[in-house]
Amino acid sequence: MQPDQIKTSSLLNGWRIAGWGALLALLVLPAVAMTFTDEVDWTFGDFVFAGILLFALGAGVEIAIRVGRSGPLRLGLIIATLAGFFTLWSNAAVGIIGSEDEMVNLGFTALVILAFLSTLLVWFRAHILRWIYAVVAIGQIALGIAALSLMPGHAVEWGILAAFAAIWGAAALCCHRAAVAGGKQRFE
Repeated sequence: MQPDQIKTSSLLNGWRIAGWGALLALLVLPAVAMTFTDEVDWTFGDFVFAGILLFALGAGVEIAIRVGRSGPLRLGLIIATLAGFFTLWSNAAVGIIGSEDEMVNLGFTALVILAFLSTLLVWFRAHILRWIYAVVAIGQIALGIAALSLMPGHAVEWGILAAFAAIWGAAALCCHRAAVAGGKQRFE
């Protein structure tokens, strides 16, 4: 096999095509639904936002697969990517606590942005990422506690916050397993 063929086959493998195709289908689905019902009413801005988020999700999974030096690290990065995607999507759609316009919801967005920037800053090192993702998990619950005093009268959905915290915690656990398994990697 020639080097050109190897490069082309890795770029066009079935999993990549299926993954990006599924993300594209998710983006097209509301447009199709709008032709059949008035219940779905997306604007151009909604499609742009969804496109950016779906592209970030696909790119995050691609990066995780390429830079993850071990299975647990890859899995941790993929879980963190999914957690960030679902946090941003749900926060923009309806808001995690109260409506999407509530100030405390900016904290959830800030946590995801800080996790993303920190992941790049530490260049995917599992022994540091485990702490970053653990802090984000704790931050989910801390924002819920803060909402009790900052947003009197609003109900805090502890089940949803616990679910998001658990997802970030799973990412932290995967990175912890990768750090323990590759003990000497922490000095690279």
